[in-house]
Amino acid sequence: TGADGRFLLENEIIDTSGEPSHDELCALEQRYLLDAIHNDLPLEDHWRDSINSLRIVLAADESFRTGKVLIL
Repeated sequence: TGADGRFLLENEIIDTSGEPSHDELCALEQRYLLDAIHNDLPLEDHWRDSINSLRIVLAADESFRTGKVLIL
């Protein structure tokens, strides 16, 4: 945003028609977890990514509610 609080760039529509649906993503995640359980695959990177994603969402929510910029 600019000094006046208005957005500097126009909205951009991103075509995601080639991406998996929500249900397809859930199925992929479940298959990966099952494979990790059966083959004793490490999941630490995935856990770390999930926690960081949650930190970003919570910070964005707090920033929106307070109007403050948060440093992660």
